[in-house]
Amino acid sequence: MNSDIKCTLVIGSGPIVIGQAAEFDYSGSQACLALKEEGIKTVLLNSNPATIQTDREIADRVYIEPVDPESVIEIIKKEKIDSILPSTGGQVGLNLVILLERLGILSSYNIKVLGTPVTSIEIAEDRKKFFNLMKKIGEPVIESYTLTKNDYRDLMPGIKKYPLILRTGFSLGGSGGVIIKNVKELSDYCDDYFSVHDDMVELDESLLGLKEIEYEMMRDNNGNCISICNMENLDPMGVHTGESIVTTPSLTLSNDSYQKLRTSAIHVVNEIGVIGSCNIQFALDQEKDEYYIVEVNPRTSRSSALASKASGYPIARVSTKIAVGYNLNEIKNPVTKNTYAAFEPSMDYITVKIPRWPFDKFSVKREIGIEMKSIGEAMGIGRIFEEALMKAISSLDIKQSIPMRLFTSPEKTIELMKVPNDLRLFAIFDGLFQGIGVDKISELSGYDKFFIVKIKNIVDAMETIKRGVIPENMENLKMLGISDETISYYTGIPQTEIIKYRIEKKIVPVYKNIDTCSGEFNADTTYLYSAYDTHNDNRISNKKKVIVIGSGPNRISQGVEFDYGAVKSILSLRSMGYEAIMVNSNPETVSTDFDISDKLYFEPVTLEHISNIASAEKPEGIIIQFSGQTGQNMASGISEIFNNIILGTKPEDIYRIEERTIFSKTLRSLGIKQPDFIEASNINELEEKIKGISLPVIIRSSFIIGGRAMDIIYDYDILVSRVRELFIERPGSPVLVSSYLKNATEIDVDFISSAEKSIIAGISVHIEEAGTHSGDATMVLGPGVVDSDTLEQLKEIVEKMRQNFNLSGLSNLQLAIKGSEIYVIELNARSSRSVPFVSKATGINWIDSGVKAMLGIEPELKYSEPASFFIKVPVFPFKRFRDMDVILGPEMKSTGEAMCCGKTFQEAMSKVIRIMKRDFKLNSVIITVNDADKNEAIKIGRKLAAKNVKIYATPGTYNAMKDAGVKSNVVYRVKDLRSPGISEIIKNEDISMIINTPSESYGSIRDGFSIRNLGIKKDIPLITNIRFASELVDSILHEKKAQVMELTEYY
Repeated sequence: MNSDIKCTLVIGSGPIVIGQAAEFDYSGSQACLALKEEGIKTVLLNSNPATIQTDREIADRVYIEPVDPESVIEIIKKEKIDSILPSTGGQVGLNLVILLERLGILSSYNIKVLGTPVTSIEIAEDRKKFFNLMKKIGEPVIESYTLTKNDYRDLMPGIKKYPLILRTGFSLGGSGGVIIKNVKELSDYCDDYFSVHDDMVELDESLLGLKEIEYEMMRDNNGNCISICNMENLDPMGVHTGESIVTTPSLTLSNDSYQKLRTSAIHVVNEIGVIGSCNIQFALDQEKDEYYIVEVNPRTSRSSALASKASGYPIARVSTKIAVGYNLNEIKNPVTKNTYAAFEPSMDYITVKIPRWPFDKFSVKREIGIEMKSIGEAMGIGRIFEEALMKAISSLDIKQSIPMRLFTSPEKTIELMKVPNDLRLFAIFDGLFQGIGVDKISELSGYDKFFIVKIKNIVDAMETIKRGVIPENMENLKMLGISDETISYYTGIPQTEIIKYRIEKKIVPVYKNIDTCSGEFNADTTYLYSAYDTHNDNRISNKKKVIVIGSGPNRISQGVEFDYGAVKSILSLRSMGYEAIMVNSNPETVSTDFDISDKLYFEPVTLEHISNIASAEKPEGIIIQFSGQTGQNMASGISEIFNNIILGTKPEDIYRIEERTIFSKTLRSLGIKQPDFIEASNINELEEKIKGISLPVIIRSSFIIGGRAMDIIYDYDILVSRVRELFIERPGSPVLVSSYLKNATEIDVDFISSAEKSIIAGISVHIEEAGTHSGDATMVLGPGVVDSDTLEQLKEIVEKMRQNFNLSGLSNLQLAIKGSEIYVIELNARSSRSVPFVSKATGINWIDSGVKAMLGIEPELKYSEPASFFIKVPVFPFKRFRDMDVILGPEMKSTGEAMCCGKTFQEAMSKVIRIMKRDFKLNSVIITVNDADKNEAIKIGRKLAAKNVKIYATPGTYNAMKDAGVKSNVVYRVKDLRSPGISEIIKNEDISMIINTPSESYGSIRDGFSIRNLGIKKDIPLITNIRFASELVDSILHEKKAQVMELTEYY
């Protein structure tokens, strides 16, 4: 080990965004713990409060601050940093360390970069340098071109071969990637792109249709290099690997091809000079026996997390040990404990990864391609491909995973198979059910025939299932991974009855070890997957034990915040002497790390698999509070099979809370205020009652998370149409329509309930008006956010909730304050998205208190107001979904969050703009607001004008400002067809911010769509809420420099 390394700054990846998700919490956490093992003081910088790595138990010092050079400089000065580890921070980490190098910060402070050197990172990330090196060392690459704003018109005529893949440099998840089919498309794209950007675009000749193969590599300081595993994409080239279904190990390569690519990977990694882990992607032409290098990621990545969980090899930990000077032959494998990291893992099972897309949340085109759109992923493990595939599908928790088909016409099925989209796998199932041949499906989809044959095996077995009869070939169905839920769907027999039947007849799986060595060496591993096989590796103990259910793949509304809760609950249980058992299917998470729990079952988070595990383990209890809506929805099924086994709030009480109409009637009986509402079980009942409630209204469905299918409705006809759609989607389920409280302030209250009392953990006040989903709202927690009278009323309401719904453990209550009145909006009898934020803001492990309360131990805590201000800032995926409007409402759209801290509200708020845009400078602002917001817009305009900020305003806003004596420049809307138009101002002027609040009419919302879209395209901060705009502008104009402080300094 390098003895000069005393204090290392570990760079986190910031908020969860598409292309950079929970995998960096896993890798960053492993890295911090690996450094601490070596006695190195570990300082973490990450702005994401929902991560485990920002817990004080992981790093010695934690800075929850913007991940930018300003923060790094201050931390270097305060902590006497001598080294920096960027590789576990994803693309954010790499881009930051390159920027620090170019700014001269690393050399000024004599900071050593651990792991892959900056020069090597630049070679891998700069496509021109990368392709030049590949040509120099004789590795095959396709032709590549770099175009800039100044030369693209001159260079385009020389490009003759199409189609082309267009990317921007140093991008994440294929951001901005597009397929260019001809010179006109290239010219149009460049004209548009360079009208708002000054950087460059890179073009690669197309490899569309070839097989995509990845190798996860590890190289040490002496040049020793191993392949941890290889991965095969089912989707051919043209679909980003993060969007593709991936199997590990590869299944259709010949031994010659496998060895050829492995040799090439070692050659490339050595020549680049990677130190630690990296991922290399190949395009393989099997007919010609030729390959091409596509790209290299010189860091831990999404594929690293997949490879690590698939193989059992602790990639981030080993990579960190190498970064501080160890070599592979010096690092013990912590899984086997008797082999070294130089030993290449071997696998005697198959894993399949399937992405989880947000198309159920966004009404956008479902096509996928070279730019990532998926939010998360699930992994299935099986003895054969069919089993692994079906387990991965079950893990997705989507409606298609039950019937396994779409029931479309043959014409539509063929159409869905031709174009990459999120439903293509189910279209392949449909095609096989419809009798389309294997060869034809392979030709249409680009999937290798090998995989189509395997899917046909599943379809053939499914066709033996008969209505009303438990299948005689049940064991064969289970060996192929066909779920009890699917069998229930086709037989019509309740799933719980099928589960009970299997358990009674002993048609249950055994559990196999993942040990990195296929059983070749003795390994003390408790990392397990199920299989319908004979030999059982599972050792069942007699200890008191509790099962914790994870939340499955990340998705909008159910992300890393729940994994934080699951991990903290596991650690709490272990500290109390319980055997803590984790069940999850997400390869990106900390909860599925090999050494977090006493035993890890990498299984779908479904009633079937939870039942199988509970039947084998016989735990004292099951905790579902950290699995988001997934656990809530299976509570009654678990209870039916295992009786009173759920710890925390009981299923019958969860039902009373989740069923909207029952909940609202209960509130009414308790005398607790809530917005006026009507309930309806069919469209005729709705039409009868609808005149009894005034617009606008919010539709509220039961048993949902993230405000699924919720919207603010301003029109009766639209209301009827939306409710009719819901009745079709959820027949028999009542719908509740409640009044929308205009100009109210929404608050979130997270609290703990025990048998004797309730304790408020945190009160978070939304800056935006009520009506924005709590996951999308900017929330502030700090001293005086509610007055003492309001606090006492909240305590009283919380206690009524505890008593009447028999709450136990963690809960979240959402309320609205209008004037002096407090209205209850929603109660969740589980951990919420804001619990990690509240825990970091208060410095209290509320998960531990909640778990103890579930186990009957009275918490000794009480509510105390934080000493500083903490703001939770959402981040959105609008750049990836260009045909989606950015207006916020009751349905959640954000992918992640950052936390901004300050001794004052203004100081915390001043960091928000750094989260939104790193190099923000206030030059000019566009303001175009609805009539209700004009008075506040005038106040904002007056403050900006006083600081000589140039203001552009559309006619209505311009006239209002003019009448109020505020100077602005008129700019016309797109539909006005006059100059200066707002589009040309956004394109040609240095606009710092756009403040655009739409009116209530749907037409006006559409009017602003092009304005908002242009702003997002040019990476201009876009504000659609006037309250938030006012607070943000005040903080920007507040000239005092914000402090960078270690988390505990804020307490």
